[in-house]
This record gives sequence, C-alpha cells and structure tokens, in this order.
Amino acid sequence: MKKFLIYSLKIVLITFVLLYASDLVYTAIYEHSIPRNKLQYLVKKEQQEYDIAFLGSSRVANHINTQLFDSLSGKKTINLGVEGAGLNDNLLQLKLLLSKNKVKSVYLQLDPNFENVNPSNLGTVESMPFIKNREINTHLQENFEDYWKLNYVPFYRYAINDPKIGFREAIFSAINKKPRIDPSIGYTPKYKSSGKLVGQHLPKTIKNNNPVLDSIEKICARNAVELVYYISPYCSKTKNLNYIEKLKSKIPSIIDLTEGYPDSLFYNCAHLNDTGAGLFTENLYLATKSL
Repeated sequence: MKKFLIYSLKIVLITFVLLYASDLVYTAIYEHSIPRNKLQYLVKKEQQEYDIAFLGSSRVANHINTQLFDSLSGKKTINLGVEGAGLNDNLLQLKLLLSKNKVKSVYLQLDPNFENVNPSNLGTVESMPFIKNREINTHLQENFEDYWKLNYVPFYRYAINDPKIGFREAIFSAINKKPRIDPSIGYTPKYKSSGKLVGQHLPKTIKNNNPVLDSIEKICARNAVELVYYISPYCSKTKNLNYIEKLKSKIPSIIDLTEGYPDSLFYNCAHLNDTGAGLFTENLYLATKSL
C-alpha cells in the first residue's frame, strides 16, 4: 500500500511538472512570436495614434478596406474586425487598444450582435496566452465562472482550447509563420460569391438595452473617443429585415448603410465580396465625411 501511494504521488507530481512546464513553454512561444491574430497584435503592438478604429465581427473584417478608406480620407485607421466576435469581445479589444494607443474615433458595427452580452469562444480563446495582461485578466475574471482554473491550473487554458491555441498553432507561432492577413491591415476580402445566396433570419424582436454596449460608451466617453455606430447591408433574401428599423429606433444615431447593394455584390447573405466592400467603404467614408 505504501509503495502504491508513493508511486501514485510520483505520477501526480510528474504530471503537474509536465503541465507547468508545458504552460511556460506555450506562453513563452506566444509572447515572443509575431502576432498571428488581431488580439495578439493589440497586446504586442507599439504605441500609435489612430484617427479611426473599426470594431466588430467579420462584417467589419470583410467590409472595411482600410487602405481605400485611408486614401479617401487621409486618415490613419485600423480594422479590428474579427470573425465570430461579439460586443463583449469588442469591449476587450477596445480596452487593449486604449491601454497603449491614442484613438480619436471608434466606428462600431451593430446588427443582431446587439442581442448578445457574452464573449464568443473565438474572441476569448485568442486572449488566453496573455492572461497575465491586466486588461485581459480583469475581463476574463468578470466573464468566466471557471476563471480560477484558467488563471491558476497549469496548462488548463491551453488544453480546453486546443483547436485554436494548441500544439498546431503553437508550432506555427514558434516558427513565426506569418498569418494570411496582416493584422496591422485587417481587411479580409471575400471574392466573387460563395454560391447560391441563402437568406438568414434576423431577430423578430429587440432587447431594451445592452449593458456591454453601455460599457463601450462609458470607456469611449472617459477617454474622449468619439463613438460612431453603423450597420452593414444584408442580401435581399434575408428574413426579418425590419429588425434594422427596430435597431435604429433604439439607437437613432446609427448610420444605416444597408441600401444600394444588389445581390451580385455579396459573397453570402451577410457578407459583401471584395467589389461590394469597396463600394461600402466609399459609402461609409461619404456618410462620415463631416464627422
């Protein structure tokens, strides 16, 4: 029995040491490699000044051609749109952005993301290697019931998020494999069409308010950052398009850019193709030219 207990204790100790060592190695890789996504870019980037930061989901990443917008406006912008991101993820991005950089305006894409307050798995997973960062640590603590395991159990945050920040991504980061899209540019074009457009359903109802959006407004006000809301178009096959009017009634200042885009300019019903994105970028510039 004594030998069994000693053997078991050794196994536990070896396992803990391996987990702790693996945690240190993975974290060191992500901390010292080139950024492979926009959150890493925000954590690692040097201090800069921006005229405009675009925040939102893939409907920002695929719609805002920052190089075109900069050439039209003469301003310096950054596209921080992330596929699958919600307002909670955008809040974390904003905190990281303003912790080191000066930003005059934030352009925030709104749509049915107004209905959600929880962080997305995708947006949050990318922050896990940097859990010791003050902004990230506080954000995770406020949003996750298993925060103590994420923060204190060695390698736990990597193990449960292996598809996104596991062995494969760690190897790519270790060899400094460049991402497909430079995070400093941020525009991810979609070409042609994904095929037959299939309309998605927008919500039938709208909630009274979104506390995450309230937090974004407060942070912008505290940092003297102008906050501009806008909404991107959907294809003609989209159901419950009257949701857009409901959103406009909640946020009268929102810039409605949903009209004037034939289905030929869409990659799928929620995303414009590269040609459509060029037109959208020009229209957004014109709509905000006097701001």
